Amino acid sequence: MDAKKIIVKTESSNLWWGIYGLCDKAGWEDLELFYESGERIGAVCLNTKCYLRNALNDLLDKEDEKEFSDAVQKYISDHICHYWFYYDESDDEDFQEVNYDAPKNGKGVKPRFIDIWHPDEEIDLKTIETGVSLFVKDFLGIKSCIVDIDTEPLEEAVKSFKLHQERFGGGDVKVEFSDELISELSERLKMEKKDVLEKLNLSI
Repeated sequence: MDAKKIIVKTESSNLWWGIYGLCDKAGWEDLELFYESGERIGAVCLNTKCYLRNALNDLLDKEDEKEFSDAVQKYISDHICHYWFYYDESDDEDFQEVNYDAPKNGKGVKPRFIDIWHPDEEIDLKTIETGVSLFVKDFLGIKSCIVDIDTEPLEEAVKSFKLHQERFGGGDVKVEFSDELISELSERLKMEKKDVLEKLNLSI
């Protein structure tokens, strides 16, 4: 069976700042998923352990958040993807359900939105690829897929990062690239590390 292509569009620039090693990697990101034809599948929020672990401290003393905090604690303690489902009431004025098979609540309603809780600590490209691959397998029945991420070019990411730092950080912005980033891009771009570093430096 041929692998289906799933197009992923991201929302925020700071996701790419982190992926390119300009700052700490993001802990969550909203994603929009599409088939190769352009048909929209829907939106999901990709969360990681560092984000939900930090959020947990604010939830533990809230009785009305006990179900959620219990689920987060279980997720943090293991090494697999979890999902969290958000449901509308059937009489809500803006009632929505996802347009694919998903768990119904006790009232027979499908979720309007789904979070992917990924076992990674932070988001990199592999986090997106593995999270989306598992999601489409679990909810769309697609066992083999190619995840095509709509990537923000390095030059644009560096430009927006420097502009952000100049606005909110003050002073000159010094950009350095980690060995981890160089190795990751070398593998992904099929380039020698020295050529990757040269490309990165030219982007500054």
